[in-house]
Amino acid sequence: MVDRDLQSLIDSVLAVHDRCDDQRLWETFIELGLADLTGREDRGGSGASWPEAAALARALARHGCTLEVSESDLVAGWLLEQAGAPPRQALRIAVLDEPAHGTIASAVVERAAVVRQDNDTFYVSDVSITDIGADVDDGERHPITREILEEARTRRALTRAIQISATLEAITELAVDYAQTREQFGRPIGKQQAVQRMMAIIAGETALARAATDAAVLAASDEDTPAAHVAAMVAVARSCCGHAVDPVVRNAHQVIGAIGTTREHPLHVFTSAAMALRAQDRTTREWDAAVLELTIRAQPLSDLDLIPFRTN
Repeated sequence: MVDRDLQSLIDSVLAVHDRCDDQRLWETFIELGLADLTGREDRGGSGASWPEAAALARALARHGCTLEVSESDLVAGWLLEQAGAPPRQALRIAVLDEPAHGTIASAVVERAAVVRQDNDTFYVSDVSITDIGADVDDGERHPITREILEEARTRRALTRAIQISATLEAITELAVDYAQTREQFGRPIGKQQAVQRMMAIIAGETALARAATDAAVLAASDEDTPAAHVAAMVAVARSCCGHAVDPVVRNAHQVIGAIGTTREHPLHVFTSAAMALRAQDRTTREWDAAVLELTIRAQPLSDLDLIPFRTN
């Protein structure tokens, strides 16, 4: 569903990216129109949709890049756009829940879309990253509805699911490559039954996380899909991704061994990222509870199905 030229452009930019120079990467994204990929064109965005944004988020994660480009576009930028805030080019994070103090962001992040509640009214403010916890003037408060806030939370959760599943795919590829090339007793370790069993678990968990995430992206891409349906698909995706992290990380480190924790091998970069991404937003147990609640409330099974489209 993603244009091949766009995918090629994203891959070519990230192929030469130096992880120590995220500022340059962000500037390149601005030049190429990838900074606000899904933003409206009249606000300086590129007018793309979820599949294109997912391709970018996935590519960043698979290259081990933690720059908050996707959160800035899909969550913070979208929220400010919905609120009618003045357009302003910047790399942002989204602070959707109090307390806002102590928020961690990369050094390249300039601003934050901060949501606060005043009595029964929600509003979002576009503030400098250094002023997250400070009060803002009334003129900088842009009212939003509870529905918009809930959709922003859903968008953030789906963004995390995309990043987690892509990171797990990178881990899987590293484990497969090592199992095929590392030899013991004159043959690749991938020929050993114990290693094959661990690889099967890695591949299965990664495939399930990817399938659940892709289904949620497809649901979010269709404007006619009810918000409750999208939220249900995202809850399933986050649950699947959360449960996949432990077995994939554990077995990948067992397959690759101690070298996976050293600077000479990139495995630890991706396993650390997978665990950090899972810890953001809600816990896996909370996502499990969300799926259970949907079932208890007799949510239609189609909302929980990993296959969003069926044929008779």
